[in-house]
Amino acid sequence: MEEYRIRTACFLILSFSIALVATAGTLNSYMNKTWADTSLPLDDILKNYYIKIQDKSENGIEISPDFSQDSEGDNQTGSHLTGQALSGEEGANQTGSDLTGQALSGEESSEDNNQTSTSTQTAGESESNQNTNQTIETQQQTQNNQTVNIQNNIEMKQKLEIAISEEEGEAPIPLEDQNRIESSDRVIVTQHKALTGPDCRTGNVLAGASNEEDLRILSECQQATGVVMHTKKMDDGDFKFFLKLDDKFKFLANEKNNDKTDGFLVVEIVPPDQGKSGIVLPKEGDRVHIWGAWVTDKPKGWHEIHPTWKVVNE
Repeated sequence: MEEYRIRTACFLILSFSIALVATAGTLNSYMNKTWADTSLPLDDILKNYYIKIQDKSENGIEISPDFSQDSEGDNQTGSHLTGQALSGEEGANQTGSDLTGQALSGEESSEDNNQTSTSTQTAGESESNQNTNQTIETQQQTQNNQTVNIQNNIEMKQKLEIAISEEEGEAPIPLEDQNRIESSDRVIVTQHKALTGPDCRTGNVLAGASNEEDLRILSECQQATGVVMHTKKMDDGDFKFFLKLDDKFKFLANEKNNDKTDGFLVVEIVPPDQGKSGIVLPKEGDRVHIWGAWVTDKPKGWHEIHPTWKVVNE
């Protein structure tokens, strides 16, 4: 019986212990969950932490505050901040590089613009210098041409003055040339028909010419138009000039006119006809229309209108 009681008591004690242990484990689990879900204010956490330190200190236990977690958090935060700083620095460096690149690009663009501007300016100056040189060359060429023209005019006037003067004692052209020109004149006479009308004369058309015996008639009445090139009052009283013929009358001059008078036709107004109505004594440069006898001066070989009995300015 005593043994039965002892066993019963042990069983109860064991059951109670198991129940107590289970209850304690449940309570501990509940408390841990409650602590994990509860966020205490910073002041309470620090107060509890201080009390724990004080209690351990009173019991002679050395306390070393564990800041590992805080340190790790700080390190993480610092690392994060450092990363951001580095990232910011890299961004700044990259931005700076971009700005530097843009600045360099701007400088290159500015240099290109300067080169373009310089090239344009150089090209403009070159073109301006070229135009200036061309203008100078043109002016020089014009002056040279004017000088040549003046010299040619002087030489021409001297030549015409010699030709028109008919210096005394001048030898006639060779007989061979005279015969050749006479043969040519016979052909002209057969091919050319003389004019008729109020501007023509009847009778002796050579009357008044001082050298009538030297003149061979090609046409008793012939007209011509052109520009007066040279004039002179001769010693025998004739008013003499050279006429630059219009194209349609160039057939009136022959090879001797081309050789001695530069292709101009010789025109003479005898003294009896000077001052008559319908006759003007033209000056050099006048454009005139003339009528008279178309003849060959045999000693000189050239063709003339002599005498000329009508001269009007056009």
